[in-house]
Amino acid sequence: NQVERLLKMAIQMLEKSKDIMWGTKKNKKLTIKIGIHHGNVIIGVIGFHKPQFSLIGDAVNTTSRHCSTANPG
Repeated sequence: NQVERLLKMAIQMLEKSKDIMWGTKKNKKLTIKIGIHHGNVIIGVIGFHKPQFSLIGDAVNTTSRHCSTANPG
């Protein structure tokens, strides 16, 4: 099941990152937010001089809202 695998991966990411310290003095604790949503998306390369990948669709917007309102893990 893809969703179950994705959730397990998210939990592992939270567990692995909880003890990571960063900064010049390693005094800042790493916090991450994970937003998960599934659905149709459109992917493409945008730009000519500096091409970059872009994801477009409701699933991307919903995931972004999940991340912006979630508590850091």
